[in-house]
Amino acid sequence: MNVKKTLALLLVLFGEVLLIISFLYFGRNVQSDILILNIIVSSIIYGLFFIGIIIPWIDLKDNSQRQIGSIGIREFVTYFYMLLAIAAMIIFNTVNPINFTDQLITHGILFFLLLFGLFMAFSSSEQVKEVYEEEKQNRDCIDEMKKATKEVQLKIDMMKDIPSDIISRLNALQENLRFLSPCNNNDAFELENKFVDEMKTLNNYFFNIPLNFDNIDENIRNCERIFKERKQVFSN
Repeated sequence: MNVKKTLALLLVLFGEVLLIISFLYFGRNVQSDILILNIIVSSIIYGLFFIGIIIPWIDLKDNSQRQIGSIGIREFVTYFYMLLAIAAMIIFNTVNPINFTDQLITHGILFFLLLFGLFMAFSSSEQVKEVYEEEKQNRDCIDEMKKATKEVQLKIDMMKDIPSDIISRLNALQENLRFLSPCNNNDAFELENKFVDEMKTLNNYFFNIPLNFDNIDENIRNCERIFKERKQVFSN
């Protein structure tokens, strides 16, 4: 824990101590069980208000930024609970005093609503993460196609007497891959994997001396055909 977080934690703890002392001092005439309930509720409100200082809501290291998808729900639920809880304490202890049991039940209901709201916010953030991981997986498949094609290009760059037709066709494939959109369709995944396998097989052919240009041409044709089929597949 760095110095900033340590100081923030000490500051929050000091504030909590002041909060408890204030309740004990100014609430000397309040029924003990109600006083303890008010201290607990006030500590929850205080913790919700300052928790962001110690534990930031947004993790900059998380590429999915799933917290962003739940900020609205979380803040609404948090501040709505804080408002209702503070109003309940003021009304039940000054304007219209009620017994401890009724106060406990009321604060219990409010706390349940808070937990339910935070659960919904957490579920929302998990959905954001799932969408990000799915999109990342889709992009990774296309990146694999580009990588496999680039490996073949680098291989033939180090070789001599490679027909210009083969070079231009591979360059065209690599260029066209730039415009291929990610897709969450199972057919697309299968075609992408076939493309990578064909390109790896093509790469292996360039290690055979003498080169079998018939096999090389066939593999390039397969890659071109698979790419055209993949281009026609869209997300579900």
